[in-house]
Amino acid sequence: MNEKPRVCVIDENPLVKTGWERSLGRPVDLYFFQDHYKLFAQAEKDSRLIPSFQCIILGRMFPHVGLDIVSCDVPGRIKRLATGPLFLNWQGYVAKGDLDRAFDGKIFHRYGIKWNTLRLRIQKVDKRKHAWPESVAPLRVNIGMNVSRSQKCRELLRSMASRAEGRHKRRIEYYAKNDPQTGIKLLEAIYNKLLIEKDRPPDCPSRYINSSPIIAARILRDVLN
Repeated sequence: MNEKPRVCVIDENPLVKTGWERSLGRPVDLYFFQDHYKLFAQAEKDSRLIPSFQCIILGRMFPHVGLDIVSCDVPGRIKRLATGPLFLNWQGYVAKGDLDRAFDGKIFHRYGIKWNTLRLRIQKVDKRKHAWPESVAPLRVNIGMNVSRSQKCRELLRSMASRAEGRHKRRIEYYAKNDPQTGIKLLEAIYNKLLIEKDRPPDCPSRYINSSPIIAARILRDVLN
């Protein structure tokens, strides 16, 4: 018997839980948390919890903890643990740069949509995530279940070095061959910078991963996890 898909909704209003329960119905197991602190507390007891969700849906404003989810690092922290897409459930305006940086899309129905509609949204994001350009196709081969984090980082560094030039090329090649621990620190620094900065600096080494900073960040997330 197949397990039900799991959907996580985080919102300060309990009525949002009721709405999503009614709209998703019995085919789905809904997990509801009134803020991210409660989600992380539960995840500390069960490390498989967050990766088990088909998607995570975040409200924007959390007055009881004084938080605007768009202007903090919570989406990035969740994304580093999640395997499914992260949606912002917000009917108001949010800048496209902020939305693209932190989320995989926006939902306009705070109190729920049907499972078939949500499932199609998840599938659409999944297809987009796996539609890597030709230049990064080799990276997918090395990001497998049985490959260590260190080896994935080495492979990514080698791939980056093959596209780099000058001092960047020499530096990254050296890390890949002789100093992988420093190389991992470099990858972590690049990833953190992509999460924080709206505009990627023109000299950022992430351009050797992908021309899109969003895709580069996702590749780094998969490699570093």
